[in-house]
Amino acid sequence: GLAAQVEMRDVATPMTWERYTGNWRGSFQGWLETTKTLRMRMSKTLPGLKNFYMAGQWVEPGGSLPTAAMSGRNATQIICKKDKKKFVTSTP
Repeated sequence: GLAAQVEMRDVATPMTWERYTGNWRGSFQGWLETTKTLRMRMSKTLPGLKNFYMAGQWVEPGGSLPTAAMSGRNATQIICKKDKKKFVTSTP
């Protein structure tokens, strides 16, 4: 049968994700999108850490890969502005 042909199985549950990421209840997204969280603007820096910028699903409302990518782009724009560099982007 099919099971005999499968060389490897990998099963992940919310508890697996919690163990690997530390995310509450294994959440794969960031903050719940509500009218309150959509207006939230979280700091991308931490006091006392020079040249440290945060990016990812927990720094922006919502979640998923597009949100994490957008967060990285936003952090890059902040760095460019601080360094007086022009932020340029292109698509393939």
